[in-house]
Amino acid sequence: MLLNKITYCVLAGLLWALCAPAQPTPGKEKIVISFPTEYRWKSKKIPKDTKGIRSTEYTVRGKDSERAPVKSITTTTIDRRYYPMKADGMPAEKWEYEKAACPGATLDIVDRKMAEGRTTILYAIKSTKFPASGDCGSATLLTYIAEGPTAFHTVELAIPEEQLTPALYRQWCDALLKSRIE
Repeated sequence: MLLNKITYCVLAGLLWALCAPAQPTPGKEKIVISFPTEYRWKSKKIPKDTKGIRSTEYTVRGKDSERAPVKSITTTTIDRRYYPMKADGMPAEKWEYEKAACPGATLDIVDRKMAEGRTTILYAIKSTKFPASGDCGSATLLTYIAEGPTAFHTVELAIPEEQLTPALYRQWCDALLKSRIE
């Protein structure tokens, strides 16, 4: 009788553990983005001095790379065990940083969601500088930030103002909003 109760408890515990939703392993969590398919994308890890921060740069390659309005995308994953970051307040902080160089920069919150106690925000800073070089008003910086179960994720890309169209803006907003955390 006692053996049956122990066996039942062990089986119930195993069944509960196997049915629990899977969480990403700390240090292994990543954000996955479906990039527009008209260009070929190549990834390159950006070296960091700490294992708690991982960055990747995606660049357009191939014969059509000169025509691409978005030349590079940077993703950063910050392990929340070491750096407990939150999405709230991040757009305003980035906007203040950009306004220091370009006082006419404006902030536009495109989308904001909260699910399972975690926040995701898609925002655009318009009339800012192109990251490598450029004058104020030469680019729109599109940023997606997402709190994952074990990490904080950012995705940043710049669209030159002379190539920015409503269709292109919507395409990139949709691509970023469809991203998922694994």
